[in-house]
Amino acid sequence: MNFKSNFDNNLFSLIQTREEDFLDLYSVAKDPNIWKQHPENDRWKKDKFLLFFNKGLHSDFGFLKIIDKNSNKIIGSTRFYSYDKIDEAIRIGFTFISTEYWGTLVNFQIKKIMIDYSFKYLSKIYFDIGNTNFRSRKAVEKLGATLFQDNVSGNVIYLLKKTNFL
Repeated sequence: MNFKSNFDNNLFSLIQTREEDFLDLYSVAKDPNIWKQHPENDRWKKDKFLLFFNKGLHSDFGFLKIIDKNSNKIIGSTRFYSYDKIDEAIRIGFTFISTEYWGTLVNFQIKKIMIDYSFKYLSKIYFDIGNTNFRSRKAVEKLGATLFQDNVSGNVIYLLKKTNFL
């Protein structure tokens, strides 16, 4: 099990981000619309995004840039985090995708790549989502995740069990 790998399917590649990817990734992240429902809704600002980017680079489980294979463009990022050996679980999150891909199957395809890999080794995946980030909440519900912990003032947690995934 190596969550700091690269992953792909026929449409998208999830490649470990490098320091030199900052400007390409920021060119997507600088759109304020991406962050409107996010708890850190000013992450589109360069200095705020740089903090996010650097934390991703130093993550024990990697920091995946999302590449559309048809255009060979970076369209966002995602990552694994908080592996729990006892609970047989990992978390997937910190995902953002260019607004031009919203309303498509892109998020589903990306998450499916990550989920399929995770469920080779683990039985649960958690998703931490800002309480008012309804777009992300709806997206994980489409994957079969259910509300695990509700927090009206912060993040909610969704749980996807291997037995519930498609």
